[in-house]
Amino acid sequence: MKKGLLITLIITLIVSAGFFFSFTGANNREVKLRKQTEAQQDVCKSNFDKMFKTIAKMAQVPTKFMEDAKNAFKEIYPELISGRYDNSRGGALMSWISENNPQFDMKSASVLYENLQIAIESNQQEFFYEQEKLIDYKREHSTFINMWWNSHVWKLSSRGDVEITTITSDKTEDIYKTGKDNDLKVF
Repeated sequence: MKKGLLITLIITLIVSAGFFFSFTGANNREVKLRKQTEAQQDVCKSNFDKMFKTIAKMAQVPTKFMEDAKNAFKEIYPELISGRYDNSRGGALMSWISENNPQFDMKSASVLYENLQIAIESNQQEFFYEQEKLIDYKREHSTFINMWWNSHVWKLSSRGDVEITTITSDKTEDIYKTGKDNDLKVF
């Protein structure tokens, strides 16, 4: 009798330990997935802020470039005009032949705009990648808590899905509501 009771007790302890470790493992995994998703939400928020600030600051560069060029032109041009019509170079009639008026470097302005376009595209791609990870983390968490054993035995689904915010636009939301995208105008 003592031997049977001891075997029953050992089996009960082993089964209980198995259930305990199974629940602890499932619980810890749910917490890990939830925290990973919440942290990725913060990464997306920071990335969006970085993207916005980078683009906003870069967009100010062409404006500053044009202001500086305009101010430089205002300082130089009056001296050029006054020197044109005196007799130091043989008179106004002969000066027009050898004049070389200052030129604005539009190539530099073009490069500034090109760099801005590249920054916009690369920052948006990076932000998309971070949001894609966020959505995948939510999927992984939701799948885990809703699997049969975790949902019915451990009741992890009662904790609910992790709430996330994805960034989109009114245009995208309207297209998904109607199921149609008829706006083909680029400009």
